[in-house]
Amino acid sequence: MTSKTSATFGPILFPFTGSTVGGSHISTFHLARSLATDYGIKCVVLAASASNVARQAAEMDLEVRSIEDGPAKARDPVADITKLPRRVRTLKSYGPSAIVHCNDIWSLQSWGIAGRMLGLPLVYHHRALLRMPWFDRALVRQSHGIITISDPCRRDLRFLPGDRVTCVLNPFPDPMLEPPTGWRTEFRAHAPEDAEPVLIGFIGNFQFRKRPDFFLDVCAAIAAREPRARFVIFGRERDFRSRDLESRAADLGIADRLILAGFRSPPEMNIATLDILLAPAFGEPFGRTLVEALLLGVPFVATDDAGHSEIVARWSGGILVKPHATVDEFADAAMRVLAAPKDVVLSLDDRRKVAEELSPQTHAARIMAVYRHISEARG
Repeated sequence: MTSKTSATFGPILFPFTGSTVGGSHISTFHLARSLATDYGIKCVVLAASASNVARQAAEMDLEVRSIEDGPAKARDPVADITKLPRRVRTLKSYGPSAIVHCNDIWSLQSWGIAGRMLGLPLVYHHRALLRMPWFDRALVRQSHGIITISDPCRRDLRFLPGDRVTCVLNPFPDPMLEPPTGWRTEFRAHAPEDAEPVLIGFIGNFQFRKRPDFFLDVCAAIAAREPRARFVIFGRERDFRSRDLESRAADLGIADRLILAGFRSPPEMNIATLDILLAPAFGEPFGRTLVEALLLGVPFVATDDAGHSEIVARWSGGILVKPHATVDEFADAAMRVLAAPKDVVLSLDDRRKVAEELSPQTHAARIMAVYRHISEARG
């Protein structure tokens, strides 16, 4: 049901340049849906027609405008200058009340300048941990509204005064608060005879900083202690290929206990299969997977770093190990949690409170406040 709004701005334009869909895209799409449903504000995703971004946005029933550019694989200032007239025409077609809401530094470089040339309000949503060289700082400073998703991300923007940046946690719509029954069925085929498997999982793209290789090393240490343990990896190939992980598992002697389940959506259903989630990643800006796990009541062990640290400090739901913990130390922590998961899992009432705090409605209301502030400041 659409609510009334007195907003004098809109539509909200969300440009993207790449193809791969990540947590920042999903958060943006949920924001767009809530703005449309709760405030009646038109939202448009601008993305390359051949990109996963365009496909995912369309699957979430968002309006998508397919731009002529192919998905970008790297930042290219020369290409951005060449495409600038076309981008100006695209933004201009939405009128003088449009807001350009950029969700990464690439789109800020590619579309922000076009927006400023037209005098359109520009919002930058800082969703990653970046070094922020002088050029990126200049790009951010040109924004009328600046939003960040976590305290670690805010530290990237310490060159800005506090009143210029608003921290808004990512939305988590309609979360499952208890794992559904029967979802583990397909993994029982990998169980030891006459025993229920203990499913230990990794969820994420196969990037160096997410450390799927370290996860396998930890799994080997756990395998020596728990014969029922089976190891499940959900995610897409990036820096590592599936064959790289299979080869490492073979070298560790756990190939017959590893399940490479590929990329599956929705991600919370992947978490729902697990007895414990291991998150050895470094440099998570916030970390949707950990939040989804704590909302589901699935315990986790994660590195005490960046967004992981903030999540556990805010709500708990799992335990942290020091950033440079050894394989055995990480495995020890996992075994402690498996022995007494109720010691770390949040109660159902507490999970409901977290869900309310992270609802799309709460998120959209805070973003609307940023839009209104910009609109009022511009008269």
